Amino acid sequence: MPKFVTADLHLHSVLSPCASREMLPSPVIWRAKELGLQMIAVTDHNT
Repeated sequence: MPKFVTADLHLHSVLSPCASREMLPSPVIWRAKELGLQMIAVTDHNT
């Protein structure tokens, strides 16, 4: 039986011009944990 992973594979941190100032790494990780995500990918622009 296949095993599924909960993930968000398109997040922007504060380093991306389109993200809000609250998108610091630690709060993003804590929020992902609160949501039950097992994997995230930070996809900032111009980095």
